[in-house]
Amino acid sequence: MGFSVTAGQLAGMYEPKSLAKFGQLFDEEPAKLYEKLQTDKEQGISDASTESERYKCFNDNRVPERPPKTFLALAWEAFNDKTMLLLTAAAIVSLILGLYEALTQPPEYDPDGNKIPRVDWIEGVAIMLAVVVVVLVGASNDYQKEKQFLELNRKKEDRQVVVYRNGEEQLVGVHDLLVGDLMHLQTGEVVPADCILVDGNCEVDESTVTGETDAIKVAPLEQVWKRYVKAIHGNGNGNGDSSSNNIDPEAADCMLISGSKLISGLGKAVVTAVGVNSVHGKTMMSLKTEAESTPLQERLSELSDSISVFGCASAIILFLVLFIQFLFDIREGGRLADLPAAKRGSQFMSILITSITVIVVAVPEGLPLAVTLSLAYATTRMTKDGNLVRVLSACETMGSATAVCSDKTGTLTENRMTVVKGYMGSAEFDENNENNESTIKSLLEGEISDDIKKDVMTNIVLNSTAFENKRFQEQQQHRQQREDQRLRGHTSDNPFSSILTRGRSRLQKLLHGGDDDDLSASQANSVEEPYIGSKTETALLTMANKNFGLDNLKEWRKNHKGHFNIAKIVQVIPFESSRKWGGIVVKYEGEKNYRFFVKGAAEILFSRSLYYRNSDGSVAKLDGQSRQTIDEHIQGLASNALRAISIAHKDLNYEGSWPPENITSDEPGEALPEKLLSGK
Repeated sequence: MGFSVTAGQLAGMYEPKSLAKFGQLFDEEPAKLYEKLQTDKEQGISDASTESERYKCFNDNRVPERPPKTFLALAWEAFNDKTMLLLTAAAIVSLILGLYEALTQPPEYDPDGNKIPRVDWIEGVAIMLAVVVVVLVGASNDYQKEKQFLELNRKKEDRQVVVYRNGEEQLVGVHDLLVGDLMHLQTGEVVPADCILVDGNCEVDESTVTGETDAIKVAPLEQVWKRYVKAIHGNGNGNGDSSSNNIDPEAADCMLISGSKLISGLGKAVVTAVGVNSVHGKTMMSLKTEAESTPLQERLSELSDSISVFGCASAIILFLVLFIQFLFDIREGGRLADLPAAKRGSQFMSILITSITVIVVAVPEGLPLAVTLSLAYATTRMTKDGNLVRVLSACETMGSATAVCSDKTGTLTENRMTVVKGYMGSAEFDENNENNESTIKSLLEGEISDDIKKDVMTNIVLNSTAFENKRFQEQQQHRQQREDQRLRGHTSDNPFSSILTRGRSRLQKLLHGGDDDDLSASQANSVEEPYIGSKTETALLTMANKNFGLDNLKEWRKNHKGHFNIAKIVQVIPFESSRKWGGIVVKYEGEKNYRFFVKGAAEILFSRSLYYRNSDGSVAKLDGQSRQTIDEHIQGLASNALRAISIAHKDLNYEGSWPPENITSDEPGEALPEKLLSGK
């Protein structure tokens, strides 16, 4: 089955962004977007057989790489070095003179009457062989470097994005995105392809793409299209650009440009243009340039040039001195006056080669190459350790660093977070307690009431955009299989078992470099996390998995009625860095009122709180003393380089349909976040 739209037509909607072009392409009906791209607003791409057809019609999200130089091109570059050209010229002259002398001059004999072999031509051949060796070694090193850099660029540009295929959340490489993919976007992400928002609300920063410094508000397609149609019909204006003054600029945009960054909100978007057809892809294609030298390489090149100047000056002076001496020696009555012309030529070539040798010795041509190779090797080793070096000069910078400035937590981390300390109810827990006392598990088994457990789980599970990592599950299964195989190998009676094990170990050592400890450390750094998303949310979900019995996150969310007695989630307020919290509003089964669950920065939420819950579930009002005590706890956590997070909820005394009229937002069906958080 083919597609009724082309990649060029889809890309045309963004040159510039135009709702009029969207209307022409999709017959003035937003629903035709899903029909013509053969996708679904909720399920995403559902037929795996269409993926090859999509690739054939629209290609994937890869931008063609700059073709690497061939080995012959690199060899030609190495040969065009000034020193190599000088040596080649000297070798040719030396070879011609040697052959001329060997073939045309009468033979010479030693005092014993033995014929002296003419081997002067060997010097020219030796110089040529030296030039060939230097050129081939230099070209080989450059070729390996090109391959290493190409692989490094692939790694630095690749990342994982969340898409919905067959109704399931999946992680795919950013280069494997296809037109029609339903993509999940959240705050902080860089939009990987041109797409149209179909669910959610967000603000994007397009300054890196368009130069526009103001944040652009993006709303779902259906909502924007309704306002667009109303504006067009109401004003009788046929100009449908999304930037038209006749349309409300606060809700006129539903198109997301690749390369822009989400600064708030979250949502789902349908990919419409990928690779070279996207705005970012076209920009990258126009900026394909040669890789720049690093600062150290430039300084070394300058040093090499300076040394070369002095070397050439010295060689010229030496040549002039020896040449003047040579002229005096061949004049009438000189010591070389009786030599034949070929011998005189050989003497002159010896002078020339000696001078050139001074230049060759003086020029440290291998120094920049050695630095380049060492940096490339360092980046490879750092990648194995989980550190991706995007720019080679970063290695040089870190090598010269004397002080490291970190963020407010004062720590450098692996970008993995865990819950280590805090307060639940009126009790404190510490996961680092050596005596295994006052841990989360011990609190849950003791004084914490079931109501608190249920509310904490509700907030962690439902008030979160993180999801389970299938790769972690596969990795766990693979490790278990390897452990089973290892145990079977130890108990096997096969006499070759230990030999094969040792051979496998040595092979891994040779392939990966370093010893077995380095290999184990490298493998440990590649361990997947059980959940994907915000590091704070993944830490809380991991805690719930270990201590609250959270086994299948997707099932818990889908069956929130069975697990939490929640009939429906009426509003989701995504986390934003500007307000430092996120929340959900839910309605319980059989209840008329609503409950607002919130999670965010401890200092922000605590300043808005009026009550707290004791370990037995009872509610107490925050007075001066209790407020000071809790505030000291928060300050204590922050002073220990810990990120302090608060989990809270608020019962809303409202029984009508959501949202209440007095706190209604401009967005249909939503309440103002700040009004919900207010403690009044």
